[in-house]
Amino acid sequence: MYLLETTDIPYKEASEIVNPIQAHFNQEDEQERGTYRDPDRYRLFRQMLRFGWVGGLNTMVDLLILNGLLWLFPTTSTFSLLTYNSLAYSMGAINSFLLNKYWTFEYRQRTTRKELVRFTLTTLCGIGWSTSIIWVVSRLLHPFLLNPTVWANGSKVLAILGTVFISYIGMRLWVFVSKTQQVSK
Repeated sequence: MYLLETTDIPYKEASEIVNPIQAHFNQEDEQERGTYRDPDRYRLFRQMLRFGWVGGLNTMVDLLILNGLLWLFPTTSTFSLLTYNSLAYSMGAINSFLLNKYWTFEYRQRTTRKELVRFTLTTLCGIGWSTSIIWVVSRLLHPFLLNPTVWANGSKVLAILGTVFISYIGMRLWVFVSKTQQVSK
């Protein structure tokens, strides 16, 4: 193994340097055999899968806090439920920030004020949308449901389903955007 030192390729082993013509033929051969995997598509799929896992964990945190509040302070008040929802959503959002930043989107840069502001705005949009969904559902279903816990959890599940898209798009395209992603667009 020989090391090459140039200004363009610092400390690369000769075996790591790929001939661009050979790489093109290898990719074509892999496509013909059906073994070619588009790295961008694979990365996006892995990212969406991780986002789903983090979302599931955030949902658990969110629902545990909401149900803990409902258990400690039972209510049939829509305003109280919306307050509990906002608090529970915020706690899930803190978990979301840490896991999505470092694991889902693999964004290793130091946390900046701009990033925190964008995350806060995305989270506030999610809280607003979630609160709106819960409010509408509470107006429609509240007269029919006798158990406030069932009513609150049913509303919350619909709100979670309604905010997944906002959260993913906000996080992927606005909060955790690396400079390399911005340049490639």
